[in-house]
Amino acid sequence: MTRTGLALPLNLLLPVAGLVDVARRAEALGYDTVWAAEAGTNDAFGLLTACACATSRVGLATGVLPIFTRTPALMAQSAATLQDYCGGRFSLGIGVSSQTIVSRWNGMPYDRLLDRMRDYTLAVRALLSGEKVTRSSDLYPVDGYRLLLSVPPPPPVLIGALNPAMLRLAGAVSDGALLNWISAAAVPAALARVAEGAGGEPRRNAVFVRVCVTSDVEAARAWARREVMGYVTVPAYRRAFPTQGWGAACDAAMALWDAGDRKGAAASLPDSFVDSLCLAGSADSVRERFDAFREAGVDEPVAFLFSGQREVPAVVAELEATMAALAPA
Repeated sequence: MTRTGLALPLNLLLPVAGLVDVARRAEALGYDTVWAAEAGTNDAFGLLTACACATSRVGLATGVLPIFTRTPALMAQSAATLQDYCGGRFSLGIGVSSQTIVSRWNGMPYDRLLDRMRDYTLAVRALLSGEKVTRSSDLYPVDGYRLLLSVPPPPPVLIGALNPAMLRLAGAVSDGALLNWISAAAVPAALARVAEGAGGEPRRNAVFVRVCVTSDVEAARAWARREVMGYVTVPAYRRAFPTQGWGAACDAAMALWDAGDRKGAAASLPDSFVDSLCLAGSADSVRERFDAFREAGVDEPVAFLFSGQREVPAVVAELEATMAALAPA
């Protein structure tokens, strides 16, 4: 089944009411899911609960929540509560996040990422089953706990994954994988890793795709170049980009970055690299390149709206044009 998702534009720093309006608009346009991330912005469960109040059909999903900032019991409580309230429309996307968010912002150790993700996912899924759970673990032990609420059918649990080991883990212990900052050409190899971990069994997948319908491609590309450079500096993404053929570009950019030339580092990224990750142009061009992700095997491409404009009316116009261009309805 062809599905299309929309990521709530948290980067615009809209109030909750504004993001709820986006979710309501997404439902009217026929989008299948609205996705909410969580870093330094809104609490994702609170935001999606507000969206649930204003919608009746569209799916609600986190993409993604850091596993370090909530215990498995709290994550399961929150997920079960939202799943109950929204009538089974929720999907739980989790990930390891980054050193900055976990350690610098939250003061938590950022270590043993694969072990933590494996153990955390198994604990959350066991708790969401509604059964009384006792499991030994040096990371996330649970001793005789059952969710003290009526548990609806448990939501799917999806793992945000970049590199081969985490992709295989997503296939092995979760309901599917969430991909981010990946080109359509690199998707088949990533999904092959997920399938490998799943022993060939089908797993759900979604990919977040930056999109902007615009007549000012250079302004959009300038925004995208800065954004991509921000992720090149993150070790996990810097290890993933070479698998897409951009190892030399990342090395050259990081050499400038480490020398203190931040603007030069971003400017050094090739247009072809930036354009493979951030799709900007006419409605037909963006739609064609967005659909290339479906052709590469993605179950649900998720439109992550962006704009290179500086004035609010121009930003709003581009975001509305992009939503309309990619709408399934």
